[in-house]
Amino acid sequence: MNQDELIDQIQLDVPDAPRATVADQIKRLARHLCEEADAWVHTGIVVVAAKSGYPQLVPMEGEPLRITELNDGDRQLRPWLDFVQPMPDVIDLLHTTGKDTLTGKVAMRPKLTEDVPAALITDWSRTLSDGVRWRLFLMPQPWQNPELASYYQRQFQSGITEAKRYATLGHARGGARVKMRRFI
Repeated sequence: MNQDELIDQIQLDVPDAPRATVADQIKRLARHLCEEADAWVHTGIVVVAAKSGYPQLVPMEGEPLRITELNDGDRQLRPWLDFVQPMPDVIDLLHTTGKDTLTGKVAMRPKLTEDVPAALITDWSRTLSDGVRWRLFLMPQPWQNPELASYYQRQFQSGITEAKRYATLGHARGGARVKMRRFI
């Protein structure tokens, strides 16, 4: 699913809302979802020039929020002991590293000036559409409906909770399989 398809889906419930307003709300709520729940994570090379003394975060598709995992080869670096991230796009290494490029995971959010990435929309389309409907139904426009806004706000908050759980589990879906004990 892409952003245009999501706009079409939302406009079925709020047909009077302009496409530009819906698109703007999708961007804003996608950023909010990513800030709250680490819903979009970049995995791969995260830091370059680590040995130079001036490490840099690799330019990515969106805006970095926080480093959730950083590895120097096989060794996992620990925040506040091995590295500090004072600002989202700045990293300070507290110890010298074995490699010049460090891998890991970075929580990202989309830029306001660009469309929301298809991967984020595909994974969280229901949560984003609930959030957009919530915001649209609160606007002082002819389609205003506070009761439906309250319902969609609860649905959006539930989606944020689900995204937080998903991030806590390491972005893995499914549950643990447990073998039942025999009844004696």
